[in-house]
Amino acid sequence: MRLVLNIKKQKISKIKKYFYLFTVLALISLAGSELAGQKARPNARQEKAAAIKPDSMEKIIIGYYLGDKRSVVDYRQIEFSYLTHIAEAFTWPDDAGNLIVDPDFIYPELLTAAHEKGVKVIMSIGGWGNCAGFPPMAASSEKRSRFISQVLNFCLRHGYDGVDLDWEFVSSKEERKNFSALVKELNAVLKAQEPPLLLTMAAPAGPYWGRWINYEELHSYFDYISFMTYDYHGPWTDHAGHNSPLYTCLNDPCGSVDDTLSYALIREIPLKKLLLGIPFYGRAFETAGLYKPASNSQYYNYSDILKLMASGWSYNWDECAQVPYLIDPAKKTLLSFDNQKSIFEKASYLLDKGAAGFIIWEVTADRVNDRSELLPAVYQAMNVRDDNGQGN
Repeated sequence: MRLVLNIKKQKISKIKKYFYLFTVLALISLAGSELAGQKARPNARQEKAAAIKPDSMEKIIIGYYLGDKRSVVDYRQIEFSYLTHIAEAFTWPDDAGNLIVDPDFIYPELLTAAHEKGVKVIMSIGGWGNCAGFPPMAASSEKRSRFISQVLNFCLRHGYDGVDLDWEFVSSKEERKNFSALVKELNAVLKAQEPPLLLTMAAPAGPYWGRWINYEELHSYFDYISFMTYDYHGPWTDHAGHNSPLYTCLNDPCGSVDDTLSYALIREIPLKKLLLGIPFYGRAFETAGLYKPASNSQYYNYSDILKLMASGWSYNWDECAQVPYLIDPAKKTLLSFDNQKSIFEKASYLLDKGAAGFIIWEVTADRVNDRSELLPAVYQAMNVRDDNGQGN
């Protein structure tokens, strides 16, 4: 997941579409660990009843929540009934393998409110701009041990239900090997707890960065692998395009959600562990049109995009990509985003393919009149179906 004004280089080749189903490997449950500090303090783990989500919540919906957004949307305003998980972002490692936690990150009211609604809370580690400590930490068995011990103790002390790894990005053969070691060792410690703690990861949307992750081996160590199916175009691309197109159009080399799903299946990730991303934001470009040269790309929350529509920006629907976009009155700026219609199309696609669910970046960005506008649409499109299999 990336922070606002996330800038990265992502070159994604268009992938031939193959769809394979693979037998799900059993999660490895390893007993015990000799890592220091792994044992929970007697009163550290919060005692809580196992609340159950309604039967209608058949798919996974993980909403990312930035700790520094509590002044904008606090725990009382989060609409937990539309979520299965909250990923609180971010903590991160330093070069020595210490877990760095901003004081504002600690938010016990959030965890209490989520657990009362049957929603699990996972701690997201990393995020764009917070990943410099990953390579040196993961390269040393001693530093990995220190880091994993501190991560576990923090989760047990504060009542987190698991951990989300967001290393942006693993980028060499050496880092590939060290990332695999980190995942295996962290998973062993998390799964040794009672109940076992979750391990998820935020994954790059295509092969440019994905080549450095051994998905074929590592998927068995993760509960979910969440592909960040957004930011296909941005300040790092030389042309305008959609932020999160469902399908690739006009042979655009930057890819699409459909390309990413095909790639994930080629890399042997079981559908029951595969999550796709929905952005509650869009990206604008100064350009003469889609797929034409562009400059000055800007980031807009969905709530701000609605204000542009109200001020005279014209609405358009791309039938090929299955997403909307706006054009400013001067016809110099194009803004690609997601709305209820594109969310329904993506949910229908996901259900047809049999993937596990969605991640959302991020749950405070769609507030209109102090209510979420897109989050209910995600839930309804995923869980409310009529007799013809269509969303209501």
